[in-house]
Amino acid sequence: MSEVLDGRIMKGVAGDYTILLQNGESVLAKPRGIFRNRKMKPTVGDYCRIEPSGDPDIPYAISDILPRKNLLIRPSVANIDTLVIAISVSEPDPDLKLLDKLLIVSAKLSIRPVILLTKTDLDPDKAALLQKEYQDAGFRVLLSSKEETISEAETKEIFCGNTVGIAGQSGVGKSTLCHRLTGMEHIEVGDISERLRRGKHTTRHVELFPFQEGFLIDTPGFSSLEIDEIGLETADVIGGYPELQKISDRCRFQDCRHKGELGCMVEESGITDGRLSRYREFLDIMIEKSKRYGK
Repeated sequence: MSEVLDGRIMKGVAGDYTILLQNGESVLAKPRGIFRNRKMKPTVGDYCRIEPSGDPDIPYAISDILPRKNLLIRPSVANIDTLVIAISVSEPDPDLKLLDKLLIVSAKLSIRPVILLTKTDLDPDKAALLQKEYQDAGFRVLLSSKEETISEAETKEIFCGNTVGIAGQSGVGKSTLCHRLTGMEHIEVGDISERLRRGKHTTRHVELFPFQEGFLIDTPGFSSLEIDEIGLETADVIGGYPELQKISDRCRFQDCRHKGELGCMVEESGITDGRLSRYREFLDIMIEKSKRYGK
């Protein structure tokens, strides 16, 4: 009988996967053809089983993927405990739609979100306003600048023993943060295109690194995430808005969607105009999708 080993997928490039075994050894593996039949693709962060392949170049084959705690579709990462959502205060301008979408996804997948505002030295007043807006909504918000990053105590609390993803818009300093935390020189650090004022895409693939007795994931930057294309349902939208969840049972109608219905208590929620506008925009998108597909 072939030897079966348990491990975790650390990286996948061009169909070849790096697997970290329980004994600390790293090996290369390719997935068996059964995954195509299952319409399932091995993903960074997956716990898996491998067995010898007979191929000296790629000595192992992934034979099974163990049940996932969750799966983040974009960027594609499995079994995340915490998602650090990095959003810059300036250069590039903060993409609050992307932030709110990632908060919705985090709630749906039972991932703990931590908001990291970067480049706060470029506009301290704006940073303070954003921090207050999201702290008042019930989220943890950390600040980072050119000189200062997450403190040692904060790092230990967030990362120790956990699998932590870092996501957000391009050019906000995610790779820089990974470099500062881990000291790994090979993580590419991006800069900002002065002409386009948007981040250059420098990280080429999702990769998982052992860190603080857990794992840290550096993910490719992205600047768009369509709310109706990431496996969400209409009812999931409110998950990113704890302010609205708090007052739902006080509205006149149990199925109130907080879109101006009679007896809606949205004014007592404390939600800011910007977050309320984004919530309603996302809800309209999902309602339209439901009508379009009859769901």
